[in-house]
Amino acid sequence: MNEQGGLQKEEMTRSERRKRKRPFVFACLLFVVSACVVGAWGMVKRETNEQKVIEQFIIALRQEDVHTLRQFIDVPLNHKSLSPLFAYLRQHPEGYDRIRKELERQKDDRVYIKGLTSTPPIFLMKLSQGTYKFEPALYHVYVQTNEKGARIFINNDYVGETNVPLTKVGTYVPGLYEVKIVTDEHERTETISLFGGERIRMIRLDFN
Repeated sequence: MNEQGGLQKEEMTRSERRKRKRPFVFACLLFVVSACVVGAWGMVKRETNEQKVIEQFIIALRQEDVHTLRQFIDVPLNHKSLSPLFAYLRQHPEGYDRIRKELERQKDDRVYIKGLTSTPPIFLMKLSQGTYKFEPALYHVYVQTNEKGARIFINNDYVGETNVPLTKVGTYVPGLYEVKIVTDEHERTETISLFGGERIRMIRLDFN
């Protein structure tokens, strides 16, 4: 009898342990499910916010809304410095879709890393202190000419002279630019598009 009673007690103890484990297992499952739901909701919310910001940015570009763009763009710009970008997009309206597609690819974590490639996106989307910002590509422009001492103008702004065979004239945001070199007797002008592609651009303007 004692042996039988001991078996019954052991079975009851096992049953009690199983009953005690059930709430713990249930709580663990509930925690895992909740974490998955919260994580998925966070990802959806972030993606929705990113898409919303991208659309607002594209609209501001279409409307040439300098005030809004200055809040979005991560470098100090004014209407004059944005004018080449507006000029390019007016001539090439497909540029809006190109910017949008590049930004959407960045949402998928295919992000350009500075220094590892010479072909940056037109705009790099960044999250800074809870706010999305867009960093424009910066293009380094060099002028090559066979005329020493020629004056160089970019969009009618004087930027220097050709004292060496290859002259760096500045760093520019995406857009359409008119490059002009002038001597006392001659003048040559060429338009360049800085919109995607290599960061370093060379333009040759020779006098015969």
